[in-house]
Amino acid sequence: MKTDTSLNFTNLPRGGTLVEGPNFRIQIGSYPETIKDTMKLEKGVPNLYLLPDDLFDTHLGVSNADMEFPVYFNYFIKQQKCRIICHSHQVKPVVRVLREAVVGPFHMYLEEEYPDGAESYGFPELRKEMRFYKEDAKNPRGYWGLRDMIEIFTFDREGTVEVDGVTIFSLGRNSYRFEEGPESLEVEFRPTPEPQLEDIALDAGHIQGCFYSPPTFGVTVIGSGHGFDTESKTSGFIIWVDGKGILVDPPVDSTIWMQQQKVNTRLIEDLVLTHCHADHDSGTLQKIMEEGRIRVHTTRTVMESFVAKYSALTGLRKSEFRALFEFAPLRIGTKTTIAGAQFLFKYNLHPIPTLGFQVSLEGKSFYYSCDTLFDPDYIRSLHEKGIMPKERMDDLLDVPWSSDLIFHEAGIPPIHTPISILDELPMDVKRRTFLVHVSESAIPDDSGLRIAEPGTANTYEVEVPIPQKSLAYKILDVVSHIDLFSEMKFHKALECLAITHYTVVEAGEKFIERDTYGDKFYMILSGEVEVLHESLPRRLFFSRYDYIGETALILNNPRNADIVARTRTELLYIEKEDFLRFLRDTPLPDMLKRLDENRSVGARWTFEKHRILAAISPLQKNQLMCYLDGEFVPEGTYLFREQEEVDWYYLIDSGEVLFQRDGREVVLGPGSFVGEFGPSFDLSRHHSSARALTDLETYRIGAEEMRSFISSYPGTYVRMAKSLSDTLKQQGRPVIGA
Repeated sequence: MKTDTSLNFTNLPRGGTLVEGPNFRIQIGSYPETIKDTMKLEKGVPNLYLLPDDLFDTHLGVSNADMEFPVYFNYFIKQQKCRIICHSHQVKPVVRVLREAVVGPFHMYLEEEYPDGAESYGFPELRKEMRFYKEDAKNPRGYWGLRDMIEIFTFDREGTVEVDGVTIFSLGRNSYRFEEGPESLEVEFRPTPEPQLEDIALDAGHIQGCFYSPPTFGVTVIGSGHGFDTESKTSGFIIWVDGKGILVDPPVDSTIWMQQQKVNTRLIEDLVLTHCHADHDSGTLQKIMEEGRIRVHTTRTVMESFVAKYSALTGLRKSEFRALFEFAPLRIGTKTTIAGAQFLFKYNLHPIPTLGFQVSLEGKSFYYSCDTLFDPDYIRSLHEKGIMPKERMDDLLDVPWSSDLIFHEAGIPPIHTPISILDELPMDVKRRTFLVHVSESAIPDDSGLRIAEPGTANTYEVEVPIPQKSLAYKILDVVSHIDLFSEMKFHKALECLAITHYTVVEAGEKFIERDTYGDKFYMILSGEVEVLHESLPRRLFFSRYDYIGETALILNNPRNADIVARTRTELLYIEKEDFLRFLRDTPLPDMLKRLDENRSVGARWTFEKHRILAAISPLQKNQLMCYLDGEFVPEGTYLFREQEEVDWYYLIDSGEVLFQRDGREVVLGPGSFVGEFGPSFDLSRHHSSARALTDLETYRIGAEEMRSFISSYPGTYVRMAKSLSDTLKQQGRPVIGA
C-alpha cells in the first residue's frame, strides 16, 4: 500500500516494475527486451534489479530474469557493475545463466561436431577466440569476467535486504515492501505482461481469416533489430521449404506475432538455434511451451549451453528439460537435410559459439551470417596473432556471396560486422543482401543496403520449381501429423496408402453438407476450408494437417455442419467402409464414442475450471476428452494410496479431495487435476495419497494416455506441475511433484 508520493512504481510495457524513491531506482523482474523500455526513460537504464520469486514464467514460457542485456549495458556503456537482488537459492541459477551467455559455455564438444574431429578443415580454437574478445589491459587479470560485471545482494532469513538506503522486505507471492526512512510502498510484481505487438498491416485475405500461404522457398522476417534497438523486434525469421516452416532464433512473443500474421504454426515443426545470447534464444522455449513437440537443430555445444541456461531458470532437471523437445544434433561442414532442404553450417566469429549457415533447395540458396564479426583485415590479424590457424581464417573469409538471398548482420562493433565493410560489397551482391541485427537508422541512405523488412506481406521469395514428391510421400506426411493415427504401425501405414485417394475442390465449393450422412473421411493436404454453422461462436477454419468427418462415420450420425473450401484445396480422403475397416482393430472407435459422450455431458466445462487446461487449444481438449472416463467417487474413498501403482489421473468436476504426503495436507477442489507428477508423468508408484473428502464427480485418464498426451504437448506438463507447486506453496506446504 502506497503511503507517500515520494516513493512510486511504474509497470513497464514489456514486463517488470520500476520502483523509485529519492535515493534509489530498482527494477523488479527483467522480461526479455525490457531494457528497450528503460532506455527511453529520462533517467535511463537502472543498475539495480530485484529478481522475483519465479525466475521463469511458465504461463508465457519466458524468463523473468533476463539479465544479460542490462549487464552488458551497465558494464560496457556505463562502465559500472549491474547489481542484482535475489534470494540465496537463486544465486546459483542466475550466475549459471549469465556465465553461459556472457562468458561462454562451460563445456564444448567441437571434435565430435566436425567430420574429422580436430583435423577437419576450418576447425576453430573457440576458447582462444572467446578469450581474445575478453582481453582488457586495464583489468589486473588482463581480461574481464563475470565478477567484473555483476554484484549480488541476497535477502536474509527474515526476507530483508538493504541497498542504497532502502530496506526491502520480501512478502512472498512476488510482493515486496520498500521502506526509506518513515516512508513505505508495497508493490506486487506483474509477472505476465500482455505481449507487445507492433502494428501490422494485414491484407484483405488475412482480415477475412485466411491463413498465410507460404512460398515454395523463401523467408519471412519476424524481426530485424538487435538487443538495444528500441524501435524493432530482435532478429529472427521463418524459412519456408515446400510449404513447411523452419523457425530460426525466434524473438520473444514470436508465437503471438505469427498468430496475428495468420501463419499456421502447425506448419512449423523445426527450429534452428544459432547461439545462446538472449536476443536469439529467448523465444525458443516459448515456442516449445506454447506449441506441440518440435525438433531443435543445433550443435551439441550450443544445445548443452541452452539446456544449462533454461534448466537453471525453470528449476527443471536437465533430463526433464531435454524431454520437452527433440534434439537434432548438427555436424559442421556436412550437409544436413531439414524439411527437405540442405543446410551447411559453420561456426562464425563471435564471443560465444555461434552458427551461420547456407540453405539450398532446387539449385537456389539462402545465406544467413548470424551474429559475426566479418572484417577481413581483423580476421587476418587474428591469424597473425596466433588466435586462429590459417584454415580457420580462410573458412571465415569464404562467405557464399553468390547466394540468391543473403541476410547479413550489421550490429554494433567490435563484436559485430561494421556497416562500412558491407558497404564495400559489389552492387550485384547488395541487391541480394538484406541487413539484420541492426537499427534501420544506422544504415547510410546512399549505401544501397537495406534492412530485412518484417511481416508475411514482405516475405522474400526465391523462385524454384516445385519439388516433385510422390502422392505416397504426401499421404504419409499428412497421416503422420494426424493424432488419430499417432500409434499406427508400419503395416497399417502401408494399408493407409492403399486406401487413400486424392482430390481437389475449388474455392467456394461445398464438399460436405449439413444433415447428410457422410461417406468419406477427409484430410487436408493444402488450402483452407471453413465450417459453417449458426451455433458457432466464431468463424472456424481448417487447413493443412486438419481432418474432417471421423465422428459422423464412426457413430453413423448425420453431418452437423456445412464445409466450404475458402481457397483451392487439396484433399486426401478414405471411403467410409475402408475407413471403418482400417480402424476395426484400433482403440479409435471407442475413443471417439467417449469424446461424443463427454461432449454431451459438458466435460469441456470442467476444463475451464482449471487454469492450465482452460488455456490449451480446442484440438488438445478434444484429444483429452477422447481419453476421459466419467466416474463417481463416494466420500472417504481413496483415489490412490502411497506405494500403489500409478494407473489413473483425475480431473475433479465437483467435490473436494485431500492430498497427503509425509503427514502434510492440501485440499483440492473443482477443476483440480489430481495426481503425482514425475518427469513427463513417468512415475510408476505414488509417493502420496488422495482421499475424497466429499462425494466426487470426476473424469479420469489412464497413465499411459496421459504420458502420450504430455509427450506431444510438453509445455502442458510444465505448467501443470508449476500450478500444483504454487497451490502447495500458498498453503505453506513443501513442493510436491514439480
